Amino acid sequence: FFLLLEIMGKIPDLPKMPFGQRPPVVDDCDRPACDDVVDAMSAAIGRVQQKQKQNVECPPSSPELGRASWTLLHSMVAWYPDTPTKEEKSMMVGFMTTLARFYPCTWCASDFQEKVKEKPVRAESRTELCQWLCQQHNLVNKKLGKKQFPCDMKTLDERWRKSSNPKCKE
Repeated sequence: FFLLLEIMGKIPDLPKMPFGQRPPVVDDCDRPACDDVVDAMSAAIGRVQQKQKQNVECPPSSPELGRASWTLLHSMVAWYPDTPTKEEKSMMVGFMTTLARFYPCTWCASDFQEKVKEKPVRAESRTELCQWLCQQHNLVNKKLGKKQFPCDMKTLDERWRKSSNPKCKE
């Protein structure tokens, strides 16, 4: 109720309270439910304050960075040429090697560098590159306890190149 009044501008700003702490209230209610209402309002105010903090532009967390990176990489390799030139192959290998060196998550970068040494970038064709990246992604997923993604080209193209799902065309 107080939050609604505050939003409508009917009462002055409520004091900023740590999440879960009860705001100072004039106790004019002798019903047992009043404590529950105050607790619920305190929680609601805390959630609003948390949401306000979330509107701040912060550096991405490791999971956010990972999701964005995998999306970019899978999308890139999905459109890699079927028969790349020598220069394109060199550029792709260089890109992946550079990414492994300068990736913003230090632990992730070190791990990717190791994996690229163990299984070098396969950039001879779009199929090879897509499947190599999918395998690299699955190695990370396995470490994180996530499901493995099928690395066949039909599935990869459906996900990253051209989906037949009508919802993807909206």
